[in-house]
Amino acid sequence: MLSLHSTTLLQSLVAVTLCTGTLLLISSRQNRSETSLFYWGVANLVGSAGLVLLGLRGVASDRLSIDAANAMLFLSYMLNWAGMRRFCNRSIVWPCMAAPSIVWLALCQWPAFYASVEWRVAVNSAMMGLIALASAGTLWNLKGERLVSRFPAVAWLMIHASIFLVRIPFALSTPVPPGHQIMASPSMTLMLFEALFHASIMSFLQLSMAKDRAENRYRMAAETDVLTGLPNRRAFFERAERAVAAATAGGRPAAVLVIDIDRFKTINDTFGHAGGDRVLVAVAAVIRAHLRPDDAFGRLGGEEFGCLLADTSPTSAFVVAEGLRHRIAGLDIPGGSDGRPIRVSASIGVSALDSRAISLSQLLDEADAGLYEAKRRGRDRVMAADGGLRRAS
Repeated sequence: MLSLHSTTLLQSLVAVTLCTGTLLLISSRQNRSETSLFYWGVANLVGSAGLVLLGLRGVASDRLSIDAANAMLFLSYMLNWAGMRRFCNRSIVWPCMAAPSIVWLALCQWPAFYASVEWRVAVNSAMMGLIALASAGTLWNLKGERLVSRFPAVAWLMIHASIFLVRIPFALSTPVPPGHQIMASPSMTLMLFEALFHASIMSFLQLSMAKDRAENRYRMAAETDVLTGLPNRRAFFERAERAVAAATAGGRPAAVLVIDIDRFKTINDTFGHAGGDRVLVAVAAVIRAHLRPDDAFGRLGGEEFGCLLADTSPTSAFVVAEGLRHRIAGLDIPGGSDGRPIRVSASIGVSALDSRAISLSQLLDEADAGLYEAKRRGRDRVMAADGGLRRAS
């Protein structure tokens, strides 16, 4: 009965690795930017071929069903590791790819090693476990991306590696059935069942990670201003509204800045739209560098930018705005072919939450009023419409 179960599990495992490998390759064709899918697909196909050779134990020669079969399985695991490195934007160490297979084939030429089933199982388990740990470590060190499927993938790879490593002392302390009888052993049945689960869950998680990354890219593209790289109006409003709600609920201060580039139409008329674009990009870079990472900022449209400063008092908001105005005025932006630099200035309107129950739209309206007042008074200044905050720099 165990023999039937082992044979059935092995056949199922071959079918699953073949189907998932094909699915991963098809996905790689649809998502050419994610080359890891190609490596994972090839790994599954190579693994299915190795499993077919493994299943010929007792039918084909040992050199084929032991040496070649395990060498292909090692290569399959290394290709999976290579896919993890590509997914994490790391280079592949090509000389290492065939190292486990070469070590295995070399050890198989040693008569004492080849005659010991226990040592073959122990070495096989050690190398498989270490490769799985390397894949888990590579994925764990991926930073800067929010991928929901990454943590289940790391957790499962750790479990999968542990199963291999725990197998080593058992293999060395418990007699292993000789020859082709090992395929009918209870331990092999359990390993095949675990391998079937691993092939299924890991392929699912790999596809899921690629899907998570694609969705993040689409979301980022939908929320990013193409020219400046800042969050667009929609993204700014979403983040700023959350910040205002949190500040209101916690009774903390916050401030809004609305920044407008002075005489932008004249810049476009003088230096062309290419010159205007360079100005927008330069001002956006100053805003990103001047503000804190936790501050919400973005391009509201045209030459206008918005910022929400969390945990910032009205006085501090004016200090930040004045520093920003000064940095923008100091920009030296290349002009046209005549070499003339583009000199720019900005007017900034300020409004403050200051423990009031007020919406983001109202804060922006107040900041806009301060901006119009700054324009009316000659531009290149910071102002707020509220009489209690009114001041010019």
